[in-house]
Amino acid sequence: MNKIFDSTTLGFLIVAIVLFIVLWFKDPSLAVSSCKSGVGLFLKYAILIISSMLVASFAQALISKEIISSYLGGKSGFVGILLGTLIGGLTPGSPYAALPLFAGILRMGASIPTGVAMVCAWGIWSIGRIPFEIAVMGTRFTLIHIVSSIFLPIVAGLVAWFLQTIF
Repeated sequence: MNKIFDSTTLGFLIVAIVLFIVLWFKDPSLAVSSCKSGVGLFLKYAILIISSMLVASFAQALISKEIISSYLGGKSGFVGILLGTLIGGLTPGSPYAALPLFAGILRMGASIPTGVAMVCAWGIWSIGRIPFEIAVMGTRFTLIHIVSSIFLPIVAGLVAWFLQTIF
């Protein structure tokens, strides 16, 4: 079982306490409003994380492990990497929503190369990000970004496939 207070969590907690103390000496009302803001963010993301983990659990219950294993598992090879790329690219949302879904698919029998392709595709050109990227970066940039990186998740999956044989 994982410890709740591992070194990363403990480090962030210590930094938060130190920053609170610094803010308190600077302006107590600023320290209090910052705490309220932090608690608000915590509640927002806690609900998102819990909901995404529930969705991942429901998806695991609805989709059989046999289907995941046959289409995305170790024997699926290049086709699994392509499907993982497609799944990752079509998955919207933040890491708090997407990564639990991908972890659930891996637990159900998807291969590591397929998981690498999913995460890479989601990180590079998730469908939920494209409209925002067009609005901020422009259509020309977004088109060039997508076309220039279209094969990267597949390449990452193939590299993972190779590395899997070494490790």
